[in-house]
Amino acid sequence: MVTEELQRKGRRRRWLIDYPRGIPVLIFVLVTAITVLSVFSIERGEVERDAADVSRKAQAMTSAIERRAYTSSAYLRAGAALFSTQADVTPAVFPRFVSELTLDSNYRGAEGIGWAPVVAANQLRSFEGRLNAERISDKMVRPTLQEQPREILTPILYMQPDTARNRRALGYDMYSQPVRRTAMDLAAANDRPTASGPVVLVQEGGG
Repeated sequence: MVTEELQRKGRRRRWLIDYPRGIPVLIFVLVTAITVLSVFSIERGEVERDAADVSRKAQAMTSAIERRAYTSSAYLRAGAALFSTQADVTPAVFPRFVSELTLDSNYRGAEGIGWAPVVAANQLRSFEGRLNAERISDKMVRPTLQEQPREILTPILYMQPDTARNRRALGYDMYSQPVRRTAMDLAAANDRPTASGPVVLVQEGGG
């Protein structure tokens, strides 16, 4: 036993003599491995923290969008209640109604709130007379029936706030545009507010 122990010690000494740089190299390898593991652990922790932060922000944005959607839905239902209970909503009544809704002072997230009745093609002249009843310059429903023949229209009659920008939308037939028409058809079928797909507003030069 003693002889074997001495032999092992002798071999270790010879290894150190034959490979004098072995221990420093071994230490370097161990330190490098520890460093790599530490860096990996730190990076993994940062990735997990970033993912958690993104998740929190996404949840906050989702909640904000849902609150805005619920608010907009409430405004739409209030407008529907007004027009379903009044025989005639005049140009004087609608602005007063909108002011009572206590909308955000700058209409944050929306250009405004408006009303577009369903109009048959043979009622178009009567509608345009109503649209221009209290206006200096005449407005026509657009697109015209010559440009786009159709039987049903939903031209915008009222739009608040009454700004030059929003007046551009008056008379525009939203039902003439496929994306808006799809949303309106779904809303009518489901009897509930329905968001349309992306559109360019008339106020921005779209149609």
